Amino acid sequence: MVRVSKHIVASGVVAATCVVASGAAIAGGFAIREQSAVGQGMSFAGSAAYTSISAMFWNSAAAANQNGLNAESGAALILPQAELTATTGTTLTRIDDQVEIGVNAIVPSTYLTYQFKNFDPNLFIGLGINSGFGLKTEPDNRWTGSQVAGATSLFTTNINPMLAYRLSEQLSIGVGAQIQYAKGILKFATGTPTGPNSYFEGDDLAVGGTAGIMFTPNPGTRIGLGYRSQITHKLEGTQGTTGAPTGSPALNAGVNAGIGAEVEIKLPDIVTLSFSQALSSNARVMGTVEWSNWSRLESLPLVTTSTGFTLLNNPGGTTGPGVALGSISTKWDDGWFFALGMEYDVSPLLTLRAGGAYEISPVTKATERSPGIPDADRIWASVGLSYAFSKTTTIDFGYTHLFVEDAHLDRDTISTPTRKLVADLDASLDIVSLGVRMKLDHDSAPLK
Repeated sequence: MVRVSKHIVASGVVAATCVVASGAAIAGGFAIREQSAVGQGMSFAGSAAYTSISAMFWNSAAAANQNGLNAESGAALILPQAELTATTGTTLTRIDDQVEIGVNAIVPSTYLTYQFKNFDPNLFIGLGINSGFGLKTEPDNRWTGSQVAGATSLFTTNINPMLAYRLSEQLSIGVGAQIQYAKGILKFATGTPTGPNSYFEGDDLAVGGTAGIMFTPNPGTRIGLGYRSQITHKLEGTQGTTGAPTGSPALNAGVNAGIGAEVEIKLPDIVTLSFSQALSSNARVMGTVEWSNWSRLESLPLVTTSTGFTLLNNPGGTTGPGVALGSISTKWDDGWFFALGMEYDVSPLLTLRAGGAYEISPVTKATERSPGIPDADRIWASVGLSYAFSKTTTIDFGYTHLFVEDAHLDRDTISTPTRKLVADLDASLDIVSLGVRMKLDHDSAPLK
């Protein structure tokens, strides 16, 4: 019979099920910042104060940015290079100490706005469709740390309908709702790095809100303040183990089928303050400060929701609902993001952009970092451009390179230091974004 500490298995399930950001997450924690090709070219400096409607992701008042009927869509191609290397101090079975965990991904985003010109021209409705958290890690399932975390994924889809009202030429306000679906999947080894594969799979639907203010004190200055509320997911699904030689065919079948379980994930509030200031008729400087309330993610508990078999509790016997199979203490800090960038209009058709940012990760200690969440501070460097093909269609391009600070991981897998993964993280990312903005009613003014 396989004898495996429930602490080892639970550590892997809880730490990695709910996060699939690559070894160098594209925003602090496991958030996804790539929601605008316009913003990508400036490292998202000015994100809550853009004139493009993609600013709605950060600021609901941006639904009133453009008159008439408008659409904006984009996609970001994320190319991570993230390597974990187990080092001295690791007490797990050492087989393959070095592993690449990053997985290429595409993050799409879509925005629509409509002005009620025949009812109240100051009233606007908007819709944003995004993936605000997630991505994926996929290390070799036979590496030294595979008992702590193997292949993991978190997929989220966020639908954000909103209303905005233009109180005056200088001030707009907006509010919205978030309807978010999340699905998490994890596979990891039990007993040894080459042992049976355990898994957790669960999903959930949860709701939240958004709000924002856009203030234009003069034609050359825009200030945006936006809020995205916290969302709490309880991923409800199944935890089980495949290929576990328990010695009992009935128990094998039960363990393979799994037991109902859930993992609670407390996602953060996000507050974004941005500005755009004209330096001349064709040049603007932009900036952003963003705070993310990651400190509310104090732990990641795994709890049973049905009666069944699991190797995490009472091996050989049944386990009932409401049993805590494990909980990983995260105790993260809050995350901070600071960006500064510029736009320059070469001509009425072509705009160039550049920007940089510094991001402070909420994961500050080696003991908080896991193979599923090996987050660290990073520096952003970006360039981009927009080209207006016509009065109704503009194409946007952005490129970013992220320099991720070398980080250390020191994760105990059981209550005593006899099962420990100690590893170094070496990571960077390249991100390419492409978008299109369209004015869908020709009677309105052209895109700005």
